[in-house]
Amino acid sequence: MIRRIITHVILALFAIFALFPIYFILITSISKIPLAALSASSLIPNMKSITLSSYRLILTNPQFPTWVKNSLIFGGVSAIVGVGMAAFTGYALSRFNFPGRRTLIYFIIAISQFPGIVLILPYYLMFAKLNLIDTYLGLLIPYSAGSIVFSGILVKNYIDSIPQELEEAAMVDGYTRTGAFFRVVLPLSKPILALGLLLAFVGPYTDYALANAFITSPGLYTLALGLYKVSQTVGAGGINYAVFSAFSFIMGAPIMILYIVFQKYIISGLTLGGVKG
Repeated sequence: MIRRIITHVILALFAIFALFPIYFILITSISKIPLAALSASSLIPNMKSITLSSYRLILTNPQFPTWVKNSLIFGGVSAIVGVGMAAFTGYALSRFNFPGRRTLIYFIIAISQFPGIVLILPYYLMFAKLNLIDTYLGLLIPYSAGSIVFSGILVKNYIDSIPQELEEAAMVDGYTRTGAFFRVVLPLSKPILALGLLLAFVGPYTDYALANAFITSPGLYTLALGLYKVSQTVGAGGINYAVFSAFSFIMGAPIMILYIVFQKYIISGLTLGGVKG
C-alpha cells in the first residue's frame, strides 16, 4: 500500500509538471492582469480578474474563418497526400528486396533528422522560379513531402510486424498483390496510418516559419500567421500576451482533443512502428 501511494504521488507530480504550462496559458488568456504583473497568487482564478475579451476579440475577427479554412486545407490535404504516399513507400521498403534498399532506408532516416527550417531557403529559391510563392500548392508540396519522409519509415516498421502469410493467403484466394495490400495490409495498418495522419496534420497546422516565408496575401494566412498578426496589432507595437495565449489555446484545443480521441491508435502506432528496423 505504501509503495502504491508513493507511486501515485510521483505520477501526480509528473502530471502537474506536464499540465502546468497549459494551465498557465489558460490563466494568462483570461486574466486582466498583465503578464509582467502575474504572481503565484494570480494563478488562482479570481472572478474579478477574469475576462473573455481576448477570446471575443479573436473569434469576432472577420478574418478568423479564413485562417481556419486555410489551416485545415494545408494540414488536411498535406496529411492525406503525404500519408497516402507513405503507405506505398513503407510497403515497398518492407516487402520488396531491391538493390540499395537498406541504403535508401538509412538515407531517408538521415534526412528526416534535419530540421525543416534549413529547407526554407532552397524551397523558396526553387518555388520562386516556378511561380509557386504565395499559392496553396507552394506550401502543400513541402508539407506533403515532409509527411512522406517521416511517415514512410513508421509505416515500414509497422508493416514489418504484419505476417506475410496473411498476404500469401489472400493471393491464394485469388487477390493480386495490390489487392492483398488494400484488403489485408491497409486495414491492419490503421493504427500507424492514424498516427501518421495526426502527426502530418499537426505540422502544417502549427507551422509558422515556412508559411511566413511563402505567404504574403492576407487571404492565404493560416492560424499561426493570424496569431502573430492579431497579438502584435492589439499590443500596439508589442505582444499582447493575453490575446497571444487565447489564440494559442484556441489553436491547441482541437489538437488536444484529437490526441485524446485517437490515444489508442497513437500508443499502438508508436510502440509497434518504432521497434523494428
